[in-house]
Amino acid sequence: MLTLVRRNPINEVLEEFDNMFRHSWTWPASPARLDFGPAVESYTKENQLVYRFAIPGVDPKDIDITTVNNHLTVKVERKAPADVKEGDWHLQSFSYGKFEQAVALPRGTDSEAVSASFKNGVLEVAIPLPKATLPKKIEVKELAETNR
Repeated sequence: MLTLVRRNPINEVLEEFDNMFRHSWTWPASPARLDFGPAVESYTKENQLVYRFAIPGVDPKDIDITTVNNHLTVKVERKAPADVKEGDWHLQSFSYGKFEQAVALPRGTDSEAVSASFKNGVLEVAIPLPKATLPKKIEVKELAETNR
């Protein structure tokens, strides 16, 4: 006998959002490691949409952030140490290479106000949310009773 399970479309959307980040990053160290990607998190704080990327070992000069056509693009390259020759490695589990990620900005975002900082291997990109996307409190007015 089959059991009926109620579908929840919200959970499906959230799952797809998670999959988008999980599968859209590639930073291959070798052909067998195509599924590697840096850790990413996103949240809203103080009327800003914040993206954080864990990219230890990356020189800030190797980070390129642009906004074009209402999309934010982050490009990063982690370079292998130049002073170690290929045959000198005993163990190598770091991944080196390039990755690129583009995300749609909220409609009405001022791209000139987007800011980024890099500290302790974490890149943080802050996107001010347009006023139209911020929650607005609606006041409920009590109407006076009228005599009929």
